[in-house]
Amino acid sequence: MLTRIKTWLTQLFRILSDWLAKKRFAPIAYLLTDMRERVQDMAGGKYGQQITTKKRGIIAVMVEDFNVMAETAEQIILSATNDRDRLSIVLSRMADGILVLGRDMRISLINTAAQRIFKTSESKAIGRSFIEAINDSIIYDILRRCLDSGFQQSAFVETYARQLYLGVVATPLQYNQGCILVVQNLTEIRRLEMIRRDFVANVSHELRTPVASIKALSETLNAGALEDLSVSGDFLQRIEVEVDKLAQMINELGELSNIESGNSSLIKKPTDIAVLIKKVANRMLAQLSRNELKLVVNTPEVLPEIKLDQERIERVLLNMIHNSIKFTPPGGQITISATVKADSVEVNVADTGIGIEPDDIDRIFERFYKVDKAHSGSGTGLGLAIARHTVEAHGGIIWAESARGKGSTIYFSLPITD
Repeated sequence: MLTRIKTWLTQLFRILSDWLAKKRFAPIAYLLTDMRERVQDMAGGKYGQQITTKKRGIIAVMVEDFNVMAETAEQIILSATNDRDRLSIVLSRMADGILVLGRDMRISLINTAAQRIFKTSESKAIGRSFIEAINDSIIYDILRRCLDSGFQQSAFVETYARQLYLGVVATPLQYNQGCILVVQNLTEIRRLEMIRRDFVANVSHELRTPVASIKALSETLNAGALEDLSVSGDFLQRIEVEVDKLAQMINELGELSNIESGNSSLIKKPTDIAVLIKKVANRMLAQLSRNELKLVVNTPEVLPEIKLDQERIERVLLNMIHNSIKFTPPGGQITISATVKADSVEVNVADTGIGIEPDDIDRIFERFYKVDKAHSGSGTGLGLAIARHTVEAHGGIIWAESARGKGSTIYFSLPITD
């Protein structure tokens, strides 16, 4: 618009100055020529142009009006520039994606969040149609409905290509000049909601079996089996086993909750982890013998001391070994190893068991996740979840490697320096 005003004023000043020069009104002609030059400077971004004159009368009035016009134009332009800069800062800092599109569905604005969500850039999106720049037919249909109806449209969209779950709101601009698209990335929120639902479902499932068993056993005893000492003794023993399972689950849930909430403080002491590994191995010898499994401990003679909570890391190792025992058939072998890396000590428990499918590898550290229900009925499904949180609380990492039918290896690494 400023360019159009400049062109119009320049032409007007030129016509007037030429006419006045011919009519021998030289001062006014000079003034108009000066005004034309100042307007051209303003159009080039040099605002704040002012004209001075010693003349009086009509020339003084024209100079004063021009100076007021130039000052007003400068204020308007600076205000618009400041508003644009503030809007740009707000849009760039927003977590939600913002796109502005015209009636022709071409993108005129895209903020940083939208570029991140749709994996594009400003140079690749501005001036292009939405379907060309973003290539999402579902969101395109929402935009199309918004433009055609003139009313706000909203929906939740799952984009399988990008593996995102998005909340989308398309709002028409005034006078139907286009629309604004607001995109919220709800992928993480949805993932957490699914974890919560799975957690509730898993807790219910794990509690149902022992509670149902206790109920059935107690009802049988009340029905008259209590008088038969041989039967009642066996039933009471089985009730005790189920109660122990419930108690174990409740304790582990409490421990997991405390670790996740940060309420469980670690009592760290300098520890020779090789000694800790041998201690755990000795505790597990009887159980390994009952399961006809061989245990091999492979640690260096000297390992650097690590500041750790001995009781909790001991529990991590016990969980890892218990896990290997459950999935290793008789005649197999479990190996506990430790190696020194650049700035950490890496411990692993390897077995020759049934192995884990690739799709299950990343999930074995989830709460209640069980790879093989047939082999894991004795556990709560919380052991490796607790192990993960414990290792991470020590500043370490835990992971697993496996191939179906070729055994599994679970690793954890702890930093040498605290």
